[in-house]
Amino acid sequence: MAKPIITILGLGTLGASLGLALQRSAAQAEIVGHDKVPEASQAARKNNVVQRVEWNLHAACEPASLIVLAMPVGEIAETLDLIREDVQPNALVFVLSDVLQPAAQLIEEKLGGAKGGQGHAVVGHPIITGIGGLVTPRADLFDKNTFVVAAGASTDPSALELAANFVESVGAQPLFMDPVEHDGLIAGVEQLPQLLGMATVHMLAAAPGWTEARRLAGRTFAQSTDSGRSADNLFAAMRGNRANLLVRLEQFERELAAWKAWLAAEDETEDETGDETGDEAGGHPLQAAIADSRAERERWAEQAQLQDWAPGLPVAEDSPTPGLFRQMFLGNLGGGKKRP
Repeated sequence: MAKPIITILGLGTLGASLGLALQRSAAQAEIVGHDKVPEASQAARKNNVVQRVEWNLHAACEPASLIVLAMPVGEIAETLDLIREDVQPNALVFVLSDVLQPAAQLIEEKLGGAKGGQGHAVVGHPIITGIGGLVTPRADLFDKNTFVVAAGASTDPSALELAANFVESVGAQPLFMDPVEHDGLIAGVEQLPQLLGMATVHMLAAAPGWTEARRLAGRTFAQSTDSGRSADNLFAAMRGNRANLLVRLEQFERELAAWKAWLAAEDETEDETGDETGDEAGGHPLQAAIADSRAERERWAEQAQLQDWAPGLPVAEDSPTPGLFRQMFLGNLGGGKKRP
């Protein structure tokens, strides 16, 4: 009996790492990869990130039981159009994106009425937390990391369960969220920092002193302005989530005004009794704001490194029976996760 096929569309860092993680999990499936960029396919074949590279998109998708789209949001619409008639009934289409609501809308638009149908399509977002390090394809990239899983209004519960089991099989922790809620949060923790970093470069590069200033730009400048994405990908993601990003920008404008006021505030002085006084009890308001910000950032960094978060959003719960992914691709080895 032929093994079921898992097809990964997009063999960049994300797709290649998924292929390596699936092979590490000993999945009883054939891991097939496809990328429209010949160099990416060649690198995947050379580095054995998948078991087979398929050059033809339709041939890669037609026999697959699970199709993962690991590509920029700007390429999702065209890809779904191309594979619409290739998706088999009950095959899972798992679309990965850093903005989920636009991806969910594309699924409804492109797969609605197709033989595979939108009922077996799920969106997800793996959170990569390699703080300060270069992200390269590797099997443990997702280990213990949060992997958001979200469903559309028409998603079949079994598809959501299968997606969560898939996430667990690559070492990540499924986190179920509403796409709209996810996009509101990601506008703040990902897109706003990216936009501000690019705005900083844009401002400095247009200033008369940039010729000299760029020689002084070091590690701090590099870390705070690295967007990590191509211009086209960033544009598509930010335009797709612009309503949420505009809200975050308005919040930042108010925050920036406060920091400007704190910076302009006079230094603390001594009153007639010899006691130090300032705009706030305990010191200069800018110093207090810096201390608060650093403490919160350090707390987050420690939690991110340990993947030890306070109780909050629901993660997948232990299931007493093997999950669908294990039943289909891992030979019923081990337990699984069930949809909450």
